[in-house]
Amino acid sequence: MIGLLLRKFLYDMWDNLFMIVLLNFGFLLFLSLAFLLPLLLPAAEIVLLVIMIYWLFVYVCAATAALGKVSDYRRLTLVDFAVSLKGAFIPALVLFAAAVFIFFIMWFTIPFYFRMGGMFGLAGAFFSFWLCVFFLGALQFYPAVYYRLGMRPMKSLKKCIVIFFDNTGFCVSSLIINIILTAMIIPFPCLPFLYLDEGLRLRIFKYDWLDAHAAEQDNTRYQQGWRKIKIPWAELLEEEKEMTGKRTWKSFIFPWKD
Repeated sequence: MIGLLLRKFLYDMWDNLFMIVLLNFGFLLFLSLAFLLPLLLPAAEIVLLVIMIYWLFVYVCAATAALGKVSDYRRLTLVDFAVSLKGAFIPALVLFAAAVFIFFIMWFTIPFYFRMGGMFGLAGAFFSFWLCVFFLGALQFYPAVYYRLGMRPMKSLKKCIVIFFDNTGFCVSSLIINIILTAMIIPFPCLPFLYLDEGLRLRIFKYDWLDAHAAEQDNTRYQQGWRKIKIPWAELLEEEKEMTGKRTWKSFIFPWKD
């Protein structure tokens, strides 16, 4: 699955590069304003900073909703993004609150335990660090879950936690890949949003298959979601592989020469 995901992500990114660049430009513009406005208006520094950071989360949610069209093999337009903005304020509020919680743990809780010292302090810092990793690994899918599964904000949050525990390796690897994407391609912060939506879209095939075969299973752990069943990924993703196709480097870079 990972191989198909990376290939599909690369193809979709290339085919919609212009629109993705525009989305990234808008994100970087508002990111700059988040730091510049408080400096220009120091009297309202804290209020402006909070408002602009919240707006960045609104932008993230709207961008993820718009990029969902790319994941579904459709063309992305600015109209799609503008329409997505209308419904992005509520999920962004939940994401903003979660980000504040993670920030508090990283900048206050972990240093506090380190200053405490001793075994208890070390254990507290260790636990707090992995709690942050857990929340980051789960919440990275929050905008994609909210829009792709059509759930309410809090239910989407719970679904992200279920997905993390049911697909821990996949979630951690996605977090690492997106950290690398963000660090290496700084002008393109929307690329991780596309990758996460692509990943969730393919992962949903697993749950559709499990739900379709639920009647065949007589297992309490299965009913609770702790599914330790071998998933026939090759069969489930066969159509996706055909739709994604394969490209040579020549056709990838110079498609008009095919």
